[in-house]
Amino acid sequence: MKKLPKISEFSLSNSIHNNKKVFDSLKEKDADKKIISKKEIKVKNKKDILTVKEKIKELIKGNNYIFNTKVILVFDDREEEVNIAGVVNNHIITMNNEIIKIDDLKDIKY
Repeated sequence: MKKLPKISEFSLSNSIHNNKKVFDSLKEKDADKKIISKKEIKVKNKKDILTVKEKIKELIKGNNYIFNTKVILVFDDREEEVNIAGVVNNHIITMNNEIIKIDDLKDIKY
């Protein structure tokens, strides 16, 4: 076997201060959660201002599928709880094969 070179040892004369600044990832995540919760509050208030067509677009853009989504459709004289099968042009198709014009709706709750 070959002889390996010796490792040199250096003496440290100066003191090391490399850990004065510390990063705590848990505190940063908690701070992010607080910001997200404030944004969620703004979004909930924003849903009240949206029109029916904009609310349907938000439903479609959401993480869940729109198929079989339970919503409450608000008309002039009544409210109806339905499961949405899909949205085509200016109409909502329900799971009961009903076709509802979006222009006839006053509001949609989900």
